[in-house]
Amino acid sequence: MSIIPSNVQWALSGNADITGILRAKYPLSHGYWTYLENLVSGLRNANVSGIQQKITDVANNINKFESAVSEFEVARFLAGKGKQIQLLADSFMAGKSPDMLVIDAMGEYYVEVAQLTEDESLAIILDELRVFLDDPSKRYRVDVKLPESLSLPVTDYDERQVKEDKAKKAVSDFKSGFAGLNLNQLPLEVVFGGVTFHIVQSGTSKGYPGLVDHSLIVVPSHKYVKRLRYLVAKKAGKRSDWIGSDLKKPYIVAIDCEQVYLFQEDVEEALLGSRETYHLVPLIEVQQAADKGWRDHLVKINMIPADRTTFKSYGLYLTQTISQNVSAVLVRRDRQYWFIPNPFAYDEINNSSLTGFVA
Repeated sequence: MSIIPSNVQWALSGNADITGILRAKYPLSHGYWTYLENLVSGLRNANVSGIQQKITDVANNINKFESAVSEFEVARFLAGKGKQIQLLADSFMAGKSPDMLVIDAMGEYYVEVAQLTEDESLAIILDELRVFLDDPSKRYRVDVKLPESLSLPVTDYDERQVKEDKAKKAVSDFKSGFAGLNLNQLPLEVVFGGVTFHIVQSGTSKGYPGLVDHSLIVVPSHKYVKRLRYLVAKKAGKRSDWIGSDLKKPYIVAIDCEQVYLFQEDVEEALLGSRETYHLVPLIEVQQAADKGWRDHLVKINMIPADRTTFKSYGLYLTQTISQNVSAVLVRRDRQYWFIPNPFAYDEINNSSLTGFVA
């Protein structure tokens, strides 16, 4: 392959910056381009609108581009379920806009997409670098590599604050020390606050943040539940700023996950709670009678009890008021999807028909 595939070229046509970054990260022979081609082609065939505007909004932010790809994956899944999809521009609302508008025979829904490994500290570093390098006197591309301490997604407020403080200090130290770097011989690699900054000529009229590399991000299994709760609660807060008719549309949070060891049980525990089943064993004499043909009768009169399942703890839907902003949660892991509607959402977005939303 020597050229960008046609559908990807169409999608990227309004954003030369991200095109250059992607070409630097992935040679045209890399399978990623075929993956993107199939993804965009599928969206266009399903008449999903807003693809080009979504890529334009990405600007030169590779992290935001990867988030857009997650949105495309969720859109492809929902389109395959017969939904009409409009990907929404950042400017769709005066405040924070959802990622897409979904329409089906039952009505209209807003969908917000988040990645399980979404990195708040990386966003801070890239945003600071973007402003700092947007200058004709700084015609450099700065690639970033995060250490493990900044790669692992956080699960609560205190962890987030510590991580964000580390990210802010690292990029602040980089900006403060930039003038003292010897930029006559590039490429140059420097480390501030454990973050590695790799500097090369940008090849453009201004500088910009470039490629991003993480230490391997593997969320420990015991943190899956906490991370899911954290992300859903965070995205639930977006609806708090909406007004008028936007508040009447059911709001679905979709989580895109690459963690192979995330299972449906983790998702259900995060949102509904932790369950356990009690197996009630009948007396030996009752079992012997069942073996003689009396089973149906013994079940009817409760001499053979059914297994009983109870909740030993409750999940996000019943423990955090903010979750009432969310009508349902959709979790994607590769080609598997789990959809958990919220029976406890606010009345205006509480719809029992959501049990069949992706059936």
